[in-house]
Amino acid sequence: MKKRFIAVITGDIVNSTNLSSAQYDELLTQLKKELNRLEASNKATCDIYRGDSFQITFFCPWAALKSALLIRLKLKSNTYKVDARQSIAIGSVKAIRDDVKTSTGEVFVLSGQHLDEMKSQRLVFSSENKLLDRHIPIVVKLLDTHLSSLTSTQSEALYSYLMDDSQTHAQLANKLSKSRANTTKLLNNSEYLLVNESIHYFETVVREELNDD
Repeated sequence: MKKRFIAVITGDIVNSTNLSSAQYDELLTQLKKELNRLEASNKATCDIYRGDSFQITFFCPWAALKSALLIRLKLKSNTYKVDARQSIAIGSVKAIRDDVKTSTGEVFVLSGQHLDEMKSQRLVFSSENKLLDRHIPIVVKLLDTHLSSLTSTQSEALYSYLMDDSQTHAQLANKLSKSRANTTKLLNNSEYLLVNESIHYFETVVREELNDD
């Protein structure tokens, strides 16, 4: 029987205790909207627990990195100075329970274990697949460092671009209510093309290694 591979993200919101009740509610609304969008795509099942923690199971494992970046960028787009820690793991699984947080297996252990081990990092990757575990972590580490340096306005611009990379700068400027010149500057400073290339690299390597058509 061919192994079924999935990706799991285990994460939590950083500095959520510093928010007021109104800010916290707004933040959770933003997070739930992102998770609902993933579930609507039929690529993942999601759950929020313990207030500010979440877990996502991806049936298309190649989709995990872009989703993790979009979640971070969405949270960083506000002015509350919050971020999310996320541990991405890819591995095989026999069965998934309807209630994600009660599912078991090596991939869930990997994701949760590496979240617990995170210190200054905000995004990490691990896999039981040796090739993925050798080539992907450095890409994720570089993306993590880069995203951590972005301002809220840069994060907002990059989020809007990644949601639909076919948009022109003029279309993005209209959506962001900014001038075209300012939008282009924000995108360039966010290294939007490099981030997009990194996502495509991740997707290609994962698809090819897992023979996921």
